[in-house]
Amino acid sequence: MEFIGEVIKHKVFGIGKITEFKDDFIKIKFDDIEEEKDFIYPDSFDSYLVLKNELLSKQVEDELVIFRKKEAERAFKAEELKKDTIRLKQMTEVKNNIKKSAAKKNAAKKIDSNIAFKCNYCDGGSNNENIGYKAVCSDEIINQNINNAKNKWCSDPESACYQYLQGNISREELNLKYNENKNICYESQMLNQWRGFPGISNNSNNLALLTTKLPKEKEKDRLIFAVFLIQEYKESDNEIEGYLVASKKYRIELSMDESKKLKFWDFYFNLKNPEKIANNSGLYRYFTDIQAAQVLKTICEIKKGSCDEALSIDFLNHFSKIKKIDINEIPALNGALQGKGSLVS
Repeated sequence: MEFIGEVIKHKVFGIGKITEFKDDFIKIKFDDIEEEKDFIYPDSFDSYLVLKNELLSKQVEDELVIFRKKEAERAFKAEELKKDTIRLKQMTEVKNNIKKSAAKKNAAKKIDSNIAFKCNYCDGGSNNENIGYKAVCSDEIINQNINNAKNKWCSDPESACYQYLQGNISREELNLKYNENKNICYESQMLNQWRGFPGISNNSNNLALLTTKLPKEKEKDRLIFAVFLIQEYKESDNEIEGYLVASKKYRIELSMDESKKLKFWDFYFNLKNPEKIANNSGLYRYFTDIQAAQVLKTICEIKKGSCDEALSIDFLNHFSKIKKIDINEIPALNGALQGKGSLVS
């Protein structure tokens, strides 16, 4: 649209001519004013400016219709974002209050036991050496965790993965949130940070197992994909939830093929119902030193001939020495999968 030289009228400044025009502003030299004036285009024509050229004036009016529509949409989105921000803040405050209350309640408790975490499946960063837990999940697993498994955090409207699946943010924005450590699950960072979040303290030198189920598999197929020796329990910076820190040396992750050889229920059983395989409640379970030693011994067998062979042997020896266990006297596996007539759910 060619505006240069066109006569224009301003409600206050009077008659002038357009001397310069760009996409979002025009410059006008008025007859009765020495200096030129800048105006935003096209919204200045909505209130202040009138073109003498009727044909151009009609074209400007058409652009104003589009401009007004965009402005209305922008204002609506801004208002919705404001409402969402308020709701998010309110929900976060409620959740934080609940977590703070739980943290205070458990502050005096200190568990001296090995712990197995029940982790949602995460294939982020998976390769031949590990099954994931190092980045945001693939689109397939995000969809699986939200729409099929209906995992609590994944399905929360505050979750960045949920927002991504709804089309509210792009994959690039999702990855940026991950890099900034915002609203992403513990699982996606588990094997980068080597932390466990039981919500309760635990003594050092106990063993932590990271377990998961692959999509569509049953509880009996729950596998162990990493283990670490607990170095210490740390309070979180926000004083809401503490976490277990892994030893810098004694930590081992397993590949997908290796993990499938390390079934959790080969080692563990429920004392109240030893034959039943179920893990419906709670984010973690406690297990004995002997069961922990059995896991480490099996890892030694799995890692034989690999670059982790020496570490796995050292890990077993170190743990057995701490717990005063004779490696040669570690009993055969007696988990729920080893029993006859196990009830599987």
